[in-house]
Parts: sequence; structure tokens; C-alpha cells
Amino acid sequence: MNSKSQYAFYGSLMEGMENHVLFERHLKFLGKVHLEGFKMFSLKQYPYVIRSADANHRIVAELYKVIDAKTEQSIHELELEEGYIFSEVSIADDKFGIYLFDTHVIDSAEVVNGDWRSYRKL
Repeated sequence: MNSKSQYAFYGSLMEGMENHVLFERHLKFLGKVHLEGFKMFSLKQYPYVIRSADANHRIVAELYKVIDAKTEQSIHELELEEGYIFSEVSIADDKFGIYLFDTHVIDSAEVVNGDWRSYRKL
């Protein structure tokens, strides 16, 4: 987990999405960013992201500080159970946790614009 409890969420944990409502009381919104070097794909119900060597591949993410240790652990366990791996990304001279897949899943559609919310048309 991230040492400062800071995370970049790009899917179901973003505001208004299905998992956000489970944890929102313990999430402090820090801002919205476009992260270069990541490629997003859809597993129909939720997205996953892999690293890309191409800086033109970008995703939209929301930055949060998790203000409760139990909530942070619950999010961590949820992500790991779904097959994500924990990693970190540097944003404005700070480190944020991010949950990724390490490889592309066959038959998953690319989310070309890297924006899960617009892909889901929310």
C-alpha cells in the first residue's frame, strides 16, 4: 500500500461509480489527472490498465487520500482479489498507489480515450 495513503483511481472507485459509494466517507478527493504511459482496457464491468512505453497512451484518473486505515486495507484486498497488482506512479513529485494488470487480457476491448466514465457513458 502507499505510504501516504494516496491513490490514483481510474475505474469503479472514481466518484459516482459503483465501488466509490462503498468507501466515499473515507476518501478525500485531491484532483483529476491524465496519466501518460498507461493503456486502458475493458473487462465489461470494470477496467484494467497496463503500463505502456508509448507516452501517447493516457488514462484519466482521480486522486484520493484514504483517511481510514481499515478502508485502505479493504480497497487493497478488493483490488488484489480481482487480479490487480499494486504499483506506484509519480505525480507532481509525489507517489500515488495504483492498481494495474501486468499483461493484456485476451478479448478485452481497449478503452481508446483512457476515460472509463465516458466509456461507460456516465
